[in-house]
Amino acid sequence: MAEAKSLERLKEMRSLLKSEMEKSETFSLVLEKTGSKLQDINRRLLSLEADVKVERWRSSPFSDHIRHTIAPISAVLRVFATVQELERSLMSCSEVLGYVSDVNRLGEAFKLLSSSCVLALNWLEDTIQFLSENGMPEDHPCGLRFKTSITFLQELQMTEAHAYLKGGSLCTALENLETEFERILEEEEVLSESNLRKLQTIIKRLDAHCVPSYIKIRTRVIQKRFENDYIHKSITEADNVQDIEGDIDQWRLDMEIAVKEIYEFESKLCYQVFEDVGEEHDVPLRCFGAIASSSGLLQLLRFGSRISKCKKSPPKLLKLLNCFSTMDNIRVEFNRLFRGELCSDIRRETRELISNLVNGVCEIFWELPCQVELQRPNRPPLDGGVPKLVSVVTEYCNKLLGDKNKPVLSKILEIYLGWKKEKYQEEILIGHIYNILREIALNLDAWSSSNKETALSYIFMMNNHSHFSLYVKESWGKLLSLLTIKAQPVKRKRARESIKRTLQAFAEGFDEIYTRQAHWVVEDEKLRWKICQAVVRTVVPRYKSYLQSYIMLLVEEDPMSPGKDLNYTPKGLEMKLKTMFRSKEETEKTYKYSHFVNKVMDLGVTQNSHLTFEAI
Repeated sequence: MAEAKSLERLKEMRSLLKSEMEKSETFSLVLEKTGSKLQDINRRLLSLEADVKVERWRSSPFSDHIRHTIAPISAVLRVFATVQELERSLMSCSEVLGYVSDVNRLGEAFKLLSSSCVLALNWLEDTIQFLSENGMPEDHPCGLRFKTSITFLQELQMTEAHAYLKGGSLCTALENLETEFERILEEEEVLSESNLRKLQTIIKRLDAHCVPSYIKIRTRVIQKRFENDYIHKSITEADNVQDIEGDIDQWRLDMEIAVKEIYEFESKLCYQVFEDVGEEHDVPLRCFGAIASSSGLLQLLRFGSRISKCKKSPPKLLKLLNCFSTMDNIRVEFNRLFRGELCSDIRRETRELISNLVNGVCEIFWELPCQVELQRPNRPPLDGGVPKLVSVVTEYCNKLLGDKNKPVLSKILEIYLGWKKEKYQEEILIGHIYNILREIALNLDAWSSSNKETALSYIFMMNNHSHFSLYVKESWGKLLSLLTIKAQPVKRKRARESIKRTLQAFAEGFDEIYTRQAHWVVEDEKLRWKICQAVVRTVVPRYKSYLQSYIMLLVEEDPMSPGKDLNYTPKGLEMKLKTMFRSKEETEKTYKYSHFVNKVMDLGVTQNSHLTFEAI
């Protein structure tokens, strides 16, 4: 009964062995190595195979069982031969994609070798048990060989595990792939089609093991771009902004390059290299976040925050405006790139930087009138010339109101007031500039009065009259640019339409300025008169000159009423301008009737506009 069971089990093992041998042959075909011959085979396994074929064993009652035992051993030998061939192939392969392919095949070969050894061991153990149960002596040569072979097969079974240990063939191959992976990542053309294909192929083999290497190498590459000594400088309230002006300019340049070039490229690289990994695991985002947080950007942001700590001064305000402008220019790219949990420190440092810039600008800006007032006790030049303060402040205000700085300053004031739940209006900025000019005017009056010689006092005031042009330029410059005399279209009708559009645009712009500034109060009577005269002498002649240049075109269209398209005559324009500059008492007195006064003024102007242009 026991013998029947043993025979049945041997038949099952034989069927399983046959299937395994077919797998082995298929695998050899796939590897395209079926024609290779094993030249150096395990000596003792060959000895066993030779011994069991000795003629004297053929007459043994155990000959059939012994002959069937050869098959699993042969299968193991063929797989082992394939492993050796693949190992030799790896040593001679110099092309990355081919090398990765051989590594994958070698890994599969090791797996097949391990499973083949398991089957052969099971077969040998069952065979030995069957032969022993059926009378084969323990000292039978074949039995002894089988027992020795079990030890050898157990050693071969551990070949796969040993291959992954330090110094093993697979371990060495994977280390070579990682080295090549890192080398490609340091190339300038890392994003080329060829390199990208190599990186993606290596990632498929190394899987998540390559992520730390990727972060390490790309972080090191970026850090080399930020090797600037200024980043680590300490800045205190005792430092003048002029002393670090070069560092600030370099910082602005580095910030723009960092966001718009360096980290823009890194983000693109991360998403393309890890494209096949899948975004569901956020691998590209996590890699980019780790790189950005440890490659020098935080140090750049912290240096920007330290700039606001230097000594307060008007030049510092201009530099802070420049710094804010830089951050505003990269705002869209910044918000798009630095998202995710790993970029939280970057976002926090950025908020701190913006807060320092905004508060630093507003702190200096609000104090400017007081700083001008503090100069009042100083004596004016003895020769009646322009005090340096007047020139400096006038030029400074011109810079603040220039096309470069005014939009930035307006945005900063809007942010600052928004934090305080207050609404920003342009009048706040212009009004504060006026406050600075008012202090200049009061300083001039005080200095003029200090001159004992009347003639010298007049000379002094005439020399300092130019600072009033600042208000005129800011409030009326863009409007007056509409009244540029230029060549008109050849066709008269088209020319008239162009002139009408210009006059209409001028009237609308004038009304907008008037509505906005009519409630402003100039308390000092002398200053009020000077500003009024400066505006009237600038606006009215320019308007009159424009009308004189094109009067004939309008007359041609309607000789009886050439001024029907005019909202203002030069005289009406002058009258309305003078109503803008009033004392506080006059403003309060006329406030209730301002709507009525404006309507009457508009009616008078409109009626006057229908008169002939002789007055012009």
